[in-house]
Amino acid sequence: MTQALLVFVQFEVKDFARYRADYASKMAAIAAQFGAQFLAATPQAEAIEGTMGGNFTAILRFPSREAAQAMYESAEYAPLKRLRQEELTTKGQVLFIPALDAV
Repeated sequence: MTQALLVFVQFEVKDFARYRADYASKMAAIAAQFGAQFLAATPQAEAIEGTMGGNFTAILRFPSREAAQAMYESAEYAPLKRLRQEELTTKGQVLFIPALDAV
């Protein structure tokens, strides 16, 4: 059985209108090509303990680590990743977290 992978992302978004129009609106379709499902995507996450790492949080579920890595390194995602990193956000983190269950 293959272990699913959760991807936790948290970014400091500079301009939410532009982020939605230029990045988020295209991201779901690209992620779906690699079997991913968005479980959450919101600027309304709140830290109960510790410190937030940005003003936008998302969680995606991929069927495997290989699928998540393939999307992250894909030609389809490269222009969006570059746009996010260079223009749309000032900081962020992307964490790969193995899911507890196997698919």
